[in-house]
Amino acid sequence: MNQHTLFTNVQEYYQNLIMELKTAKKIISLSFLSFAHGVWTEKISQVLIEKAKSGVCVRLIVDEIGEIWDDRQHFFQNIKLIELLRSHKIQVEIFRPTKPLKINNRLHCKFVAIDDKTVFIGGSNIADFYITWVDVNLRMDGHFADTFHRLYDFLHAYSKNGDVSLRLLNTSNLIAGSDHLHLTVPHLHDDIRQAFLKLIREADKFIYISTWSFLPDEEILNALCTQAKNGVQVNILLSHRTRFRPLDYANYLHVDKLVCAGGNVYRYTKGYMHTKAAWNNHNDILFGSANLETQSLRNNFEMCLQINASSLTWELRQTFYNDIAFSIKQTSQSHVQRSLARKVLTHACNIATLWL
Repeated sequence: MNQHTLFTNVQEYYQNLIMELKTAKKIISLSFLSFAHGVWTEKISQVLIEKAKSGVCVRLIVDEIGEIWDDRQHFFQNIKLIELLRSHKIQVEIFRPTKPLKINNRLHCKFVAIDDKTVFIGGSNIADFYITWVDVNLRMDGHFADTFHRLYDFLHAYSKNGDVSLRLLNTSNLIAGSDHLHLTVPHLHDDIRQAFLKLIREADKFIYISTWSFLPDEEILNALCTQAKNGVQVNILLSHRTRFRPLDYANYLHVDKLVCAGGNVYRYTKGYMHTKAAWNNHNDILFGSANLETQSLRNNFEMCLQINASSLTWELRQTFYNDIAFSIKQTSQSHVQRSLARKVLTHACNIATLWL
């Protein structure tokens, strides 16, 4: 059985990641939306450079748009950082989607695989500002063979300079020790979306979902509403404010429909809440990079682990209730009482998100 260690503090996650990177013997594979200049990135980079010098194969893939947009103020330092890593024989790949992919099909997978024994996954990229956000990350220890290193090759195969022959990974049967790995591959596989639907529909007592942004498609929203109407306790925690404001306005209509069906929706207001986790009363857990919104579940490259563990469910539930202490609960009157201008903006943003 895999061992799971949950980090509810990003700084503690970074510290543990650094300690474990130092133990690598053969290979390290890292995938992030961004790997941005800063104190923590420098600390991690120094370990990666030391391991590369000792003969460990070190590979890092980052999304091109994510590297630019996620921390725009350090654009030039980020370029120098990549050059530094490459000068020390670290394989740094910049993800640029190639045909038939489009520019909005971004690499959003976040993981660090160390040899065949330890993997870190979660919501956080590598940048100093993430330590100020509410987020959760997970360390897994077990026997993973080369699953996550093959996943790295598979993701790189969809980039401009990738090897197309490595796209043959069987994404429908990816086993990570005692857990199951689900992927979203644009235009090909929506396994994470299907796993969300299964987790929702199989609940008979409660469902908990923490998500940075909440903009589910009609089928998922209807599944949540149906469960709420049937007496299942549906609890959603989302970030009241994200870094993409149209999503924050657009989701009021989705939330209003769920609240009117009997669901409980909380908007985290103490800064950014970046957690991405869902679980039900059967201890079925989805944990990884995907938010509960269409861009994540259809258009990005995403990864989530399907885990069944009562102890992890308990930890996630405790974290959920700690976070709702800094949240406002949306009621059936919340949307009605908003100004006409905000309602119009909500509808306009809803239409606009169809083209994301």
